[in-house]
Amino acid sequence: MTLRNPIISGTFGDDHGDPFIVRYLDSYFLYHTGDTSGRRGVSVHRSNDLVSWEFLGFALEAAPSGWAWSDLWAPEVVYERGTFYMYVTATSRYSGRAGGRWQAGEGDDAGRRLGVARATDPAGPFVWDEEPLIDHWSIDGHPFRDDDGAMWLLYNVRNEHTSYPDGSPGTGIVCDRLLAPDRLRGRPRPVISPSQPWEGNRGSDFYWNEAPYLLKRRGVYHLMYSGGYFLDDSYAIGLAHSDDLEGRWTKDPGNPAFRGSGRIRGPGHHSVVFAPDAATRYAVYHGYVDDDPGRKVHIDRMKWAGDRPHVAGPTDTQSIPPGPVLDDAVPHWCAEAWVRGSCVEVGGERLPLEPQDVWHQIEIEQTSGRLWVRSGGVLRSSRATGPESVRPEVSTDGDVTSFTVSSSAFDAQLLELPARSTYAWSWGGTGRAELSLAVRGAASVECGDIVADVAEPESPTGRRFRLVELDLEHGCHEIVVRAGDDGAFVTDLAVHART
Repeated sequence: MTLRNPIISGTFGDDHGDPFIVRYLDSYFLYHTGDTSGRRGVSVHRSNDLVSWEFLGFALEAAPSGWAWSDLWAPEVVYERGTFYMYVTATSRYSGRAGGRWQAGEGDDAGRRLGVARATDPAGPFVWDEEPLIDHWSIDGHPFRDDDGAMWLLYNVRNEHTSYPDGSPGTGIVCDRLLAPDRLRGRPRPVISPSQPWEGNRGSDFYWNEAPYLLKRRGVYHLMYSGGYFLDDSYAIGLAHSDDLEGRWTKDPGNPAFRGSGRIRGPGHHSVVFAPDAATRYAVYHGYVDDDPGRKVHIDRMKWAGDRPHVAGPTDTQSIPPGPVLDDAVPHWCAEAWVRGSCVEVGGERLPLEPQDVWHQIEIEQTSGRLWVRSGGVLRSSRATGPESVRPEVSTDGDVTSFTVSSSAFDAQLLELPARSTYAWSWGGTGRAELSLAVRGAASVECGDIVADVAEPESPTGRRFRLVELDLEHGCHEIVVRAGDDGAFVTDLAVHART
């Protein structure tokens, strides 16, 4: 079965910008800016498979007056111990001050503020906090939870420090610590500001670094952000990285990393979500289609390729997001469960849950004799299990629902293979599987009778990791990488059982 982008389009001219998806129990909830003004509110849709979506209405509506009167933009939602917190931009009504370029009765551009609304149901209704979270020009809030549970907020600002190097005005991204979901430390640090030509509009008189989305890999923070003008096809996604959230950030010289092609133009303001198998990543983004003036919602696969996330696309058609497949012959698996009770037990280890009367998201991964358990996105346990695999089970003194288990193997370690050496991973399944692996240098990848050769790029500037992607129709016993005469680097192994 195939999926055709966009996944949410409406009628001609309907706008569905800035999409963000959160998973809760057995459903996905997708929020987006209602239209380019966002005057009515934040739309919400529900799906079980990322393909078919039901419009539920408005999760959050504009306030009748005050700072959140109009222009509800770029919602992002986090679930925290029974409460859903929405970070969203809004603005007050323009009062018609002398010299202003806005019309009286419109949203005031100078009054844009980032605020918080909350609900106990992901469909809403969300209720506004009385005051904005940030009391100066700010948009595009992105909450990020680190491995240690610390919460951070990245957001977009516009001031004298966010200009392009030639002095043209622009917007930049800063980062601040969240002491609570609705309270900031109040010491924002700069992350990135406009510095690359593609980040400007067609007239090169305004530049953007906006719509942050943060990922972490091997201890490195990878920022995906949008640049260009969101109202045309100059919009695209760039990359930056840092070893320290409050340290120095470096932009990828190959930016933009993801831009329009074919019938889909100006992709950007994305988020990342796992497919129904709880293992396969997808990027969700908006973009224009053909000559339709409204932004539409699209999804495409996202994989790691060494030092950068890679989004395949934009694609017109693709396979539908996969569901879970459990192969008893494969010792590697990952799982997601929603648990309510005083504790959860995985592999004989009991972890307390607090509070006891709300649902907690439990994520489990077992690969190569090691077991990781996360609760609410926080790493709670990491331990060796030895040669015997832990069974894919969870138990509690309360309730378990929406338990998803998939046969999948991951290895994110960076391996340097000497000349003509080999490295192997066991798989063991005989059913269909999908493999991806990042290789830098000359090497071959062998899976049974399937062999893929990776050549060393001739240009020194081409020394990036290359993605090797294989469809293993009959599975394989093991995956073997053989380095060439000059050695090779390999990383980011991902294998998934498929139907």
